[in-house]
Amino acid sequence: MNYTLTLQNHVEGLHVRSWSFSPPVTVGREPTCDLCINHDSISRKHCQFFTNAEGALVVKDLDSLNGTYVDDRRIQQAVLMPGQVVQLGALQLRIDFSEEEDDQPKQTRPAARSSGSMHATQPLETFRPVQIPQKKSWWQKLLGR
Repeated sequence: MNYTLTLQNHVEGLHVRSWSFSPPVTVGREPTCDLCINHDSISRKHCQFFTNAEGALVVKDLDSLNGTYVDDRRIQQAVLMPGQVVQLGALQLRIDFSEEEDDQPKQTRPAARSSGSMHATQPLETFRPVQIPQKKSWWQKLLGR
């Protein structure tokens, strides 16, 4: 599974408008972050994207100054769904999921860095909830309900 963050608002000074990644990644303006977004409203280590035990994509705020928001709600940690908007500082980023196995993502990416590149993506499975059939209790069976 590939994930893409696409910039939804106009922000001065950014040349890249979308970033592809495979979790876990740390996002921030510090060059050692897996996904470096060089903007003053982003903390040095702003947030982290990872998958939980069920395989769902999760964003966690790393005590950033300007906070991390999902659909206009400040969060410490939240499970993400495709199309949701994650706000990091002044940047509003739409999250998209893709099952493409292509080596060349369709979105624009920054030039690869020598270490900690977030471009080495690995396909991941998406968490799909399974409906569990409800079992009747012994008394419901006895009464025929």
